[in-house]
Amino acid sequence: MLGILAFNVLTIALAAAVGLGLVATARVSSMLEWLHAIIGITPPEAAHVRFFAVVWIASTIVLVDGLLFMLVYLTTHLMSR
Repeated sequence: MLGILAFNVLTIALAAAVGLGLVATARVSSMLEWLHAIIGITPPEAAHVRFFAVVWIASTIVLVDGLLFMLVYLTTHLMSR
């Protein structure tokens, strides 16, 4: 449980740092270009890099927490039968 909490706190802190401009735009842009190249979609324009980085980080939080919730929910309900 502590690991999940630490993951969420650190990921939200990363999203805040990116959104507030505490992380260099060049670093965020290169990471987004790499991520978009792997998926095969067009990278965002330079003006929208921070927004898309925060969206990717938020999506990661939702996916990880959702998968962990489903794992715990399904295992507790299926194992109790």
